[in-house]
Amino acid sequence: MGMMNEREEALEKEYIMKLERSFHIRARRDRMLARWAAELIGRNDFDVYFNEVISAGLLESGEETVFRKIFSDLQYADAAVDAQTVREKMKQLMLEAARCIGDAG
Repeated sequence: MGMMNEREEALEKEYIMKLERSFHIRARRDRMLARWAAELIGRNDFDVYFNEVISAGLLESGEETVFRKIFSDLQYADAAVDAQTVREKMKQLMLEAARCIGDAG
């Protein structure tokens, strides 16, 4: 029975590590995405804007919340960026963030 408990513990630890890695990757991606959008809309208060993006993501979990926040801000600022461009940027930055986290881990 002890071996079964050890296996369960190992699986739980692995699962938690994967969740934490995923969280860190998304946080890094969101930071890079917010910086990209802030430059496009002319926001010089990057830290404030990043907190706005993160807050929007906390209200409702998921990629769509971050996308809607960034895209609506770009539209409001009349930035010449369409939805497809924002989605592609999100994918590109997710890969970049994963590489950065992978190199650091």
